[in-house]
Amino acid sequence: PKIFLEGAYQNGNMTTSLNNSGKLPAYQPYFSTPWSYNGNESVTSIPPSVVDWILIELRTDTSSNFTVAKRAAFINSNGIIVDIDGSNPVSFTNLSNRDYYLVIHHRNHLSIMSSSKIFLSEFATIYDFTQSPSKAYGSDLADLGGGIFGMFSGDGDSNGIVNILDYQSVGNNLFHVGYKWGDLDLNGIVNILDYRKTNQNILKITRVP
Repeated sequence: PKIFLEGAYQNGNMTTSLNNSGKLPAYQPYFSTPWSYNGNESVTSIPPSVVDWILIELRTDTSSNFTVAKRAAFINSNGIIVDIDGSNPVSFTNLSNRDYYLVIHHRNHLSIMSSSKIFLSEFATIYDFTQSPSKAYGSDLADLGGGIFGMFSGDGDSNGIVNILDYQSVGNNLFHVGYKWGDLDLNGIVNILDYRKTNQNILKITRVP
């Protein structure tokens, strides 16, 4: 899959500030709620082009009750989501060749899902969300300019809606350095600039059922 994170997006690519400063964790961060993912994806070193961890979900129907697989992976600065080696496509095992809905989660951006099912098999498939809002379920993606689209930033508490409560994720960690949910622009420090990400997307909600 290909998608851009609005918070890290600059001039056609995403910044790798978290990675460059050594703040990305070596272990997948989606073990807590609302994801409660118990995967053991981890690395000894993080490839230099990685922006952050992403959680991928496959569904046979739109509801979360039809989730058949999950994997944590990396998103590179060019928007391509790759396996934890930093280059290969993300792979799933013990699944049939068939149509799936593709769901993408990020810890402080609104989740997205493919607008329709995608046929997946042993051959790599590229699904480019960045081309048009119509690529996402509900046709709701952030306009990044120049005909490029991405995931809405600003959901600092990861509850699926950008609202005034997300200001707390910034305010409670103001001037803290590290891997923080309130670091909405993914530069490794929580500061007043992160408030702008919530401001610009206030009352946006995820369209993923």
